[in-house]
Formats: sequence, C-alpha cells, structure tokens
Amino acid sequence: MLNCKQVAHQASDYVDRNVNGWQRFGMVVHLFICKHCRRFVQHVRITRDFMGKREHEVASEEEVKKVMKGIKKPE
Repeated sequence: MLNCKQVAHQASDYVDRNVNGWQRFGMVVHLFICKHCRRFVQHVRITRDFMGKREHEVASEEEVKKVMKGIKKPE
C-alpha cells in the first residue's frame, strides 16, 4: 500500500489520470483509508480545475521591463 508521501508525490498524475491500473488501485485504497490525503487530492483537483478555467495572460514588453528593473543584480 502507498504511504502519504507517495500519494502526495503522485496526486497530480492521479488527478490527471496519468497512472497505470496498479498505481490507481493503490491510490484508491490509500484514499479510502486516509482522510488527510483525500483532502489533499481534492485540493489538487480544485486547483487544476481553477487553473484550467483561467484566461492565460501574456505580460506586455513594458511589464517585463518593469519587473526586470526591480530585480537586483548580485554584486
């Protein structure tokens, strides 16, 4: 059975359905038992859904220059 660390590591792939049958089975068993990991995977799902619905904005050349000016160069 997977432990919590392994579930956290594979959560994104699990949500995106990028795991094989045995990995999926291991996740399902662990999530059935562990409420903390269920909550974590649900948060991953919510975040993925939110990011998928957002418009992707591209910074203008002026915005990029402004940010780059604000970054200090190492001395």
